[in-house]
Amino acid sequence: MPHASYAGGYHGMAHQLPISYDMHQSKRLDDTFRIPHGRAATLAAAYVLAIACGGDDKTSLTKTAAAASQRSVVSTGDVVIKPPVAPYTVAPVASPGTITGAIVIKGALSPLPPAATGRDSTICGPDIPDESVRLQGGGLSGVVVWLEGTRSGKPLGLERRIELESSKCRLRPRVQAAVVGSAVNILGHDEFRERLNFSAGGETAPRAAVLLGGGEQVIPTELPFRAPGMVTIQDAEHAWPRAWIAVFDHPYFAVSGVGGTFTIDGVPPGKYTLHAWHERAAASAQEVDVGANGQLKVAVELTPR
Repeated sequence: MPHASYAGGYHGMAHQLPISYDMHQSKRLDDTFRIPHGRAATLAAAYVLAIACGGDDKTSLTKTAAAASQRSVVSTGDVVIKPPVAPYTVAPVASPGTITGAIVIKGALSPLPPAATGRDSTICGPDIPDESVRLQGGGLSGVVVWLEGTRSGKPLGLERRIELESSKCRLRPRVQAAVVGSAVNILGHDEFRERLNFSAGGETAPRAAVLLGGGEQVIPTELPFRAPGMVTIQDAEHAWPRAWIAVFDHPYFAVSGVGGTFTIDGVPPGKYTLHAWHERAAASAQEVDVGANGQLKVAVELTPR
């Protein structure tokens, strides 16, 4: 998708769009960005910065953030990705191994009924089909797989920016994974208001809240990636836009692709716990033993819930 760029010099009327808030600190994180009317594509570039406010302005911003928090759909849920017991360190890996496998479902797993769109039916259609189940050849895609017990090993990787697209009244990709310190570009295309809350299991408030005001927008934020956790993205004003980002402080994870397959490479030889998570299945964990230069193949079986 071609991105619009903002270089200044736009003419005409403009309005101010509030971008995101730190729900833990009750502070506004980025200043408003002036969006000109009359253009088909607008870049709402929000640099997520914590700013210190004083006097009445600080009081006003605190009340605004508190009100947003009260309207939030916060689902703390279970802690899926446990806090690390020690910091991860980069170190040479002698004779690294590789884990490959496929995710299969034990029993039937069918899509949920479509979600009615109500007042937004003129934009989204009467309902939104469920996209939680993607089965192909008996394998399930969109499953997050990771190793527990890896506290040193290969570097985290250079890619630290992902994208989340709000298009045709859906959030896509539905499931992603990234490392601590990453950022997400939220691309908005839909012509209706959305307020996306980024919430992690076990936490009492969203890590971030991003407002999409309709039309073409690009909003970056780093707040969801400040610590490991399974981050749920959910719209506070509509039931159906939903996505997940698994955040890790190490590089030993994957999201299953076509046919439910996955690969985790560069693994230091040793014993670990292999976890698997899917939004519609019970959590899975199994012990694995990775040998020196080993090619370990595993079968991961999930049970619908």
